[in-house]
Amino acid sequence: MKLAQIAASHWNGTMVRLISHRENAVYEMELGDGSRAALRQHRPGYQGTDSISDEMDWTAHLASQGFPCPRPLATMDGELLKAVEGQVFSAVSWVDATPIAEQDFSADARCQLFEALGRMLRQLHGLTNASPDLGRSRPVWSLDGLTGPNPLWGRYWETPPKGDPRCAILNSARDTARNWLKAQSDLDQGLIHADAIGENVLGTADDLWLIDFDDGGHGYLMFDLGVALTQHWDQDYLPDIAHAILAGYGADASVEDVFRFMTLRCLASAGWVQGRLDQDDPQRDRYINRAVECSQKYLGV
Repeated sequence: MKLAQIAASHWNGTMVRLISHRENAVYEMELGDGSRAALRQHRPGYQGTDSISDEMDWTAHLASQGFPCPRPLATMDGELLKAVEGQVFSAVSWVDATPIAEQDFSADARCQLFEALGRMLRQLHGLTNASPDLGRSRPVWSLDGLTGPNPLWGRYWETPPKGDPRCAILNSARDTARNWLKAQSDLDQGLIHADAIGENVLGTADDLWLIDFDDGGHGYLMFDLGVALTQHWDQDYLPDIAHAILAGYGADASVEDVFRFMTLRCLASAGWVQGRLDQDDPQRDRYINRAVECSQKYLGV
């Protein structure tokens, strides 16, 4: 908290409160003119300064084109990143809207929301891919990043305890998914958000915002659609919102393909818990079991 307060002063701001602490620590900050901003303390060792700078350039470009995302804010010295005692900070404009994960929706409203999300992701990909120089230092969410020997978020088949039968299932899922991806010669790739989950999509179907581009990188465009479904993987309405997001995106893809990309995110998330959740944390088991059940249902392992 002390470092965040020091960092806030470089934006002529005052740190108000901690909002979240998932990958980065994010604080609400009040600026000198009375407006609000989000101050981010970047997780050490996750993204390098070049990669964070590329994220700032990317979102600045998107915001300038009218895309609904936060825009980067410069310090009083005109810098977009500020190091305080070895910790890297950045700031972005405030989005005054509620995450969809914190809202209740009727069946019809939920489908309208995911159709709007599909349209927004289509807009994101179109604006981004029209500027191929963006994001050169960002991570790669493609074949090896998802199914290679050292995936971006960790070797998920090693997350269960050694000897646990779920290790073999997840290892088989990796091989099956890798073979499937290799066989898809027409999968479009580009710079993607890679984390359009309910906490990062704010507002309503008529006024959606996308925040937190920290995981964004180069990968399969359909991965963004699959990620958006992961928190609903066990709900009866999953096929309905899958059809809705595909309709909004205008994708010539099957629901089954989107479910496979959803499963790839579930696998990646099972690797993400390594080093973040203790062995006895029940949430760790939930991530593993979700990956296993989705792999069995949608990859046939």
